[in-house]
Amino acid sequence: MEKAAFKLDTYKFKKASIDFNIPNNAELNISFNPKGVFYQKENRYELSFDTIITCKETGTAVINISCVAYFSFRGTVSLNEIPDFFYPNSIAILFPYIRAFVSTISLQANTRPILLPTINLIGLTDKLRSNTVAK
Repeated sequence: MEKAAFKLDTYKFKKASIDFNIPNNAELNISFNPKGVFYQKENRYELSFDTIITCKETGTAVINISCVAYFSFRGTVSLNEIPDFFYPNSIAILFPYIRAFVSTISLQANTRPILLPTINLIGLTDKLRSNTVAK
């Protein structure tokens, strides 16, 4: 069996801001800002993934989280040789950690838990690809 072309090495949260003063039954809008830096000499990819959730009723940011994931590639790869499946899969690999983080923090705050839904993030593929630079 052939090894995967890439793997998640680690991740960490760079910033987290959560406002627990959310009106009951508030409608929340979620948006994402993925960016990437590919370090060719190290065959390493750094995915910065910002998650912003705003309250539709008040227009204020309820959640603002910045998470960074570090992936490595097997073998030597250039930016143009990164497999197409890497972009949607890297986001899909990281998002459950963000969901769990938000749920855990809100639960520990002894407030109504904030549960992010499972989301099909395939629509972020082109955005991440275009927001990727090589160093």
